[in-house]
Amino acid sequence: MDIKTQKKHYLFKGFKMMLFDTKNLSETTPLKDVNQKELPAIDVFAAVIEYFKQSLQKTLIKSTFMNSPLLNYDDVFWVITVPAIWNLSAKQFMRRAAEKAGLKDAQVSLALEPEAASMYCRRIPVEVCTQRDGGKVIASLPAGAKYLVIDLGGGTVDITAHEVLDDGGLRELHHASGGYFGGTCVNEEIMAFLKRIFGGPLLKELQNDYPDDYFELMKTIEQKKCSYKTSADQDKIALKIPVSLFKAFKEGYDCELGTDLENTPFANSVKVERDKLFISKDLFKSFFDKSIKNVVETIKEILVSSEMLNLNIILLVGGYAESPLLTETIADAFPDKKVVVPANPVLSVLEGAIIYGFEPDMIVSRVCRYTYGIATLRKWQSGDPADKKLPKKEEDTFHWCDGIFDKHVEMGQIVKVGEFQEEKEYFTVEGPEKAILDFYASNKKNPTFVDEEGCFRVGYFVLNLSKKKRYERVLVKISFGGTELIVEVTGEETGQGIQTSCNFLP
Repeated sequence: MDIKTQKKHYLFKGFKMMLFDTKNLSETTPLKDVNQKELPAIDVFAAVIEYFKQSLQKTLIKSTFMNSPLLNYDDVFWVITVPAIWNLSAKQFMRRAAEKAGLKDAQVSLALEPEAASMYCRRIPVEVCTQRDGGKVIASLPAGAKYLVIDLGGGTVDITAHEVLDDGGLRELHHASGGYFGGTCVNEEIMAFLKRIFGGPLLKELQNDYPDDYFELMKTIEQKKCSYKTSADQDKIALKIPVSLFKAFKEGYDCELGTDLENTPFANSVKVERDKLFISKDLFKSFFDKSIKNVVETIKEILVSSEMLNLNIILLVGGYAESPLLTETIADAFPDKKVVVPANPVLSVLEGAIIYGFEPDMIVSRVCRYTYGIATLRKWQSGDPADKKLPKKEEDTFHWCDGIFDKHVEMGQIVKVGEFQEEKEYFTVEGPEKAILDFYASNKKNPTFVDEEGCFRVGYFVLNLSKKKRYERVLVKISFGGTELIVEVTGEETGQGIQTSCNFLP
């Protein structure tokens, strides 16, 4: 494709991370491609999902199975995997993207990536057990086993802890943790190094004018990252650089790169030979430092929990788990734990998602990451902030206090999948046909007001009320145990369900 044609197209890289990074995510949030051109992010995500949908349709058409009159596309159930550390707005965004791609809501389920990997690893042999006759067998995780699952992806690292129950189900021991310190962080460190060598403008020129060379460089970086071993005999790592970049450097700076390096901090750690940079082992290892440090520190923070007692297995999955340096460092940091990397760790989430599609009830309970509640009013009390005291209305005998955080569940609480928390009563006044309940989260166990430090608005529930009544008491109950929130609202007087929609996208 020539340059003119290229500029008519968009090229998006690593865009899944924007759902983790973006505050106030909405259906109109823009996404920039590598050349800073924009499209609505939801259109990009929908296009990817639609591609998989069309690919499946083509495959089924070619198969004899599809010729069966008993099968149609509506029989296909889709499992979309998402990082466990994503918030409710990011999950709802993925649902909207799937809907935009033509998937029916009832045919889609969201699976948390480390949980899917855990389901897969639950079935593979990971330890040697002794039988009654003294013989040794390789067995899967037995009932009572506790283990960490660390999904080491490109962008995010997702960590969760599970215990195997007697019936084969899994219960979460610690809420999902992690962050943006996956394998892509190593690539970014290498690119930052190359910018210091060649200069940012030249690398941007390479990306814009020689995209084939640029992506070949990205591919080389990825290969070197995944294969790097500290125990290898080689003293230097050879990184092949596009000839076009060397040429641009010479034209731009009127000197050879090798000569220029002699006057930089890299004089003793980087050498140039033909089309390669030879990087010292210590320097190359430093590209991993930030990422690996964050992974190890997060594991340590989780393991101090009392629930982690007798946890002795760490399962590493995801593409970044193929890095020998990463797996060796984790094993060295936790010598009392057995570190297990399944065959083809990059496929663990995919294969686990298939299991989840058939056995969604394998996860029995989860641990709340935040305290959740609904903003409401209560009778004003002495000591309440003056700015929260509402003017008394004619029909009232007292003042109301605004902005109360009415807690439904607290952080660290174990919630069973499919189980609703205690019903709470609210008095809606927005009528006559609709009311809104604002939904909040907090990183404190017992917040009093919704504007306290650590509290933030997650979204809102829209209630379709009776047309005959302006004021209506409603009962709200919420299930927090699933991968997504479930809300049920009933009229207190009628006992009838009230149609309610959840909106976590502003």
